[in-house]
Amino acid sequence: MQSLDEILEEAKQDPTLFSSIDIDELLDKIEKEHYLENKCLTDISKDIFDAIDELNLEKEIALDYCTRLSGYRYVDKLCDLRNGRLLRWIKRTNKNLTNGGLLVNVKMDPKGVKLLCKNNMNKFFNVCFDDCLIFQKLTTEDQLILMANENTLA
Repeated sequence: MQSLDEILEEAKQDPTLFSSIDIDELLDKIEKEHYLENKCLTDISKDIFDAIDELNLEKEIALDYCTRLSGYRYVDKLCDLRNGRLLRWIKRTNKNLTNGGLLVNVKMDPKGVKLLCKNNMNKFFNVCFDDCLIFQKLTTEDQLILMANENTLA
């Protein structure tokens, strides 16, 4: 079985994967997506690890959560949330990782910030941003930006 690093290196060497990428569009995306500025995949993984480490979970559970959150990024600022993307979260009180939902809207409420989400059964529900550790799915473009940053920042 190949490691993630080996797969990533093969992908970097495969010119057919990048043949349809519009470089100008990607550069525009980099300028707009400030939450990825000066970050690489290693930084994203470390952010997830550090957030989960705050919960003081058993080592096996923390490792399981980190593994299950591969392909996500930790979000600690509202301005970094993007509508239409999949969220997962860990409620600080029960410390369980959810299956998540699609972020539909962010609402300010007297009791705090509420994230309106929709699950795969088309049911809407609110998640309190302040009570949870929030993780948002990385898009393909996000991953390309992070890979490009990896090479630039190295």
